[in-house]
Amino acid sequence: MRPNIPSLQSLLAFDAASRHLSFTKAAQELHLTQTAISHQIRTLEERLDTKLFVRRRNILALTPAGSEYLRSVHEAISLLSAATDRTRKRETKVVLTIACLPTYAVKCLIPALPEFQEAHPDITVHLNTSSSFDVFTRNAYDVAIRYGSGHWGDMRADRLQSEAFFPVCAPALLERAGPFATVAEGLARMRQVRTYFYSMYQDDWPAWLEAAGLAHAEFDGEAVFHLQLTSLEAALAGMGVAIGRTPLVDADLASGRLVEPFALRVPSSSAYFITSPSGKAKLKRVEVFRDWALARLGSGPRQEHPWPEQKVS
Repeated sequence: MRPNIPSLQSLLAFDAASRHLSFTKAAQELHLTQTAISHQIRTLEERLDTKLFVRRRNILALTPAGSEYLRSVHEAISLLSAATDRTRKRETKVVLTIACLPTYAVKCLIPALPEFQEAHPDITVHLNTSSSFDVFTRNAYDVAIRYGSGHWGDMRADRLQSEAFFPVCAPALLERAGPFATVAEGLARMRQVRTYFYSMYQDDWPAWLEAAGLAHAEFDGEAVFHLQLTSLEAALAGMGVAIGRTPLVDADLASGRLVEPFALRVPSSSAYFITSPSGKAKLKRVEVFRDWALARLGSGPRQEHPWPEQKVS
């Protein structure tokens, strides 16, 4: 059955005339003539077989039926307007896809993302976190924050943050360990928290111990975790001493949730880079995010790794 609904033009004319109680002002709002407004109102009244307005001493007023009908008409127009705005925004929104390792995402990127969203409310962020390096070889993203050397073939890469690694633990653990005269003595009073990622990655405990001249140091037990994120959470919980990395532990050190029990930091040959496939590197949304990330998260001089010039549509 066909809906018994008057024309939208008639309803808009009725709504405007009711709000202004003037055909002249309604005509100005809708960019029509006063005659056109009168015609639309007359057509609507004939369709409803009901009088909607009356004139009393040159003053336009709604009839009781007109007042009742106005509530429904105004609500319907408001719903249509809101639905149209929502649909238009969905169609015109800009989506930025970001790939990132979980620990960096949780410790560094996500705490800063509200600032980016506030500055660029028109951009919708889709963040994909994965501990599998295969994700970064598929190029199914606009931007990736990657860890390594900065050389990944047909890819633009800007150095975001350098890295150093060193032991970290909760203040309560250090207090329980008590005073110690040497690093070896301190380590012997703490459980070693290790990080393994299948056979591809092992943490930097061996490199740090060698730099400290303690390749054969002993600990008060060991605990093993799959990701840096879980190892750091174990350290925060006071389970043991873990290898921390800048910038992943910077915020926890600044807040006092973690402390450095020893003075030695070892510079890493790897760093964090903000990267994009060369075919997407010049997209506006990518440039906006890259500039923000380098300013907000970056440390040290900007270092851009070359990538082949390609025409970007």
